[in-house]
Amino acid sequence: MLILTFSDYLPQAQRLASALDMPLQEVCLHRFPDGESLLRLPTALPEHVLICRSLNQPNDKLIELLLCVKTARQLGAKRVTLVAPYLCYMRQ
Repeated sequence: MLILTFSDYLPQAQRLASALDMPLQEVCLHRFPDGESLLRLPTALPEHVLICRSLNQPNDKLIELLLCVKTARQLGAKRVTLVAPYLCYMRQ
């Protein structure tokens, strides 16, 4: 199992990885001037991946999260678990 995190949630994910004694990798995120995002993940992923990210200010983060899950599955992850301490749109 591997924990993937975005830079905006790195300190919290590091504490989780330490507590669970699991490896951690950061998702590389590049934003182009027109607002599009490019994500880079490790090239070889285990079958189970945990993605850690808070979904406050969710609109851009949800798209990046969907791209991350799709890419993780293309790179070999069969099971993807989201760890999101703040779930957007839950109050609506």
